[in-house]
Amino acid sequence: MSNTYRNYLDIFFEKLLYYRHISSRVNKVFQNDIQLYTSEKASMHFASALIISDWTAPSDNGWEINFHTGLTKQTNKYNYKSEIEKVYSRQLCLLYAQSFESFERLLKDCLYDRLNRDEIIKEYANKLLPKNQIPLNSRKKMPGRENLFKILKRAGGKTFKDFTLKNNPNIRFNELWKILSAVRHSITHNESNIEKSLIKKSDHHFEIFNLLFHSQNISDEFLLVTLDYKKFETLLKRFAEFAFQVFKSLSIEENLEWDIRA
Repeated sequence: MSNTYRNYLDIFFEKLLYYRHISSRVNKVFQNDIQLYTSEKASMHFASALIISDWTAPSDNGWEINFHTGLTKQTNKYNYKSEIEKVYSRQLCLLYAQSFESFERLLKDCLYDRLNRDEIIKEYANKLLPKNQIPLNSRKKMPGRENLFKILKRAGGKTFKDFTLKNNPNIRFNELWKILSAVRHSITHNESNIEKSLIKKSDHHFEIFNLLFHSQNISDEFLLVTLDYKKFETLLKRFAEFAFQVFKSLSIEENLEWDIRA
């Protein structure tokens, strides 16, 4: 039997490679720009103001009347570097969030493929669905978040468990999943502000977080997740390696070819 998991893995790898590829070029452009406009002889200043109109106020014979909101933003050579680094960090965080969405898609594709051949896994997955939801009969019905990871652990069987307990970087997969998921949620829903309690559930949780992300302390309860290109490159490499362990464990459990080394 051909290994259909390989197709899903390649799609995920291609996505990560594109993000790393384009981010590398953007990083070089930003670094050159910073060097140019923060040099001793450079002269740079730009400002912006938020101008809007009132949709429900009288117009000027059909023309909108704009007014100043009182909000302005200014950047000069002395804060240009920090501003650019903030912008780039936000962009990399958003690319990470999209990478996580792609990883969830990989899991759903692989696991739906599996449960269509394995009634035991399918029965287990159906038990995780809300009581008012009909049994799994399409890829769109696949659960997400923690239930998705539960199905992965069941489908990965002893192989997945063994890989979790013993691997070269000494990363436990459950804690890795928790960190990746929590950071993605903070980026998408809380402007990259993450609760310290979510990433400090254990020393290992916090070790994984610091391995994959930078952060800034912003309060007693929250950290700001940040990224630069070097950290982003490491993050995507580790993410791809985690995906490969998923692929490898699922393949071994079904006696499928898993060695993709060129």
